[in-house]
Amino acid sequence: MQQFRLPRLTVPTFTPMTPDGELDLDKIPAYARLLSQSGVRSVFVCGSTGEFPSLSLDERRRVLEAWCQARADGLIDTVTAHVGTCCLKDTILLARHAVQKCNADAVASVAPWYFPIDQIDATVELLAKVAAECDGKPFYYYHIPMFTNSKLDVAQLMRRAAALVPNLVGLKFTDSSLSQLAACSEVVAPDGRQMQAIIGLDDLTLPARSVGVLDGIGASYNLIPDVVNSLANSFDSGNLSTARSESSRIRSLFEAISSAVEGYGMVSLLKTTMSLMRMDLGPPRLPLKPLNSPARIILEQRLKFDGFLARDEAQEKLA
Repeated sequence: MQQFRLPRLTVPTFTPMTPDGELDLDKIPAYARLLSQSGVRSVFVCGSTGEFPSLSLDERRRVLEAWCQARADGLIDTVTAHVGTCCLKDTILLARHAVQKCNADAVASVAPWYFPIDQIDATVELLAKVAAECDGKPFYYYHIPMFTNSKLDVAQLMRRAAALVPNLVGLKFTDSSLSQLAACSEVVAPDGRQMQAIIGLDDLTLPARSVGVLDGIGASYNLIPDVVNSLANSFDSGNLSTARSESSRIRSLFEAISSAVEGYGMVSLLKTTMSLMRMDLGPPRLPLKPLNSPARIILEQRLKFDGFLARDEAQEKLA
């Protein structure tokens, strides 16, 4: 049987919110259509972009159910459920719901971050307990040390986990070390499973390809999927000049977003950018703050200046 692999591009979804910070799940069908029309039909639900630490367990279940309904309606093809929490029992509950209630295509989990695990064996034991509750569904480790403060050698972790967790198929690698990414992509389980390393930092979409990692899960796939698709297609066809140009475009977008205004988290900035460029999915939830009106205007003007939004006629005349 062919080993499961996530598609080349997977979108980490925003969680739609009403203006007062409640779930707005009625927007998910239109959101799914928007992604599908952009050529991206695989979603990673309730990850960092989806504000998972700020959602209750019941809310995470409801969000996943809505995305799996979108899959049932033919709007998308693949749903990966992120189930990680700081509580192993809660993570197991979410994993069971993902496979038994929602029939998610794959399950992923971050390691706990409040008591960061400083032993590889303890992390592998935890991942094994979660994966065992997934009824054999493909399982991914979500490696994001910027939030979990993990200092573990992730390639060594993956080698041990691949040998002990029969349904582990890879990891979402949200870190900047290309050498560690390459080492993870080379891990093969004793039964022949090749681990699928998936880059989670958008600005490394092209550099990751230099070490053989061709698949990604990135927030920019919500915003400029045409650029990301063009980068991937250009690289695959050997057109490195265009691939480098598109990679520069991705970096420019994040530079514009991160430098336009100060005092806001990246998810707040990304969610506002999404509302300006493609679809309003509401504000972030506390402790993240929505951009105030002046900050939103400044971000909008920066996106226009850098060519990510159309400039109005008055601006063109001034330019």
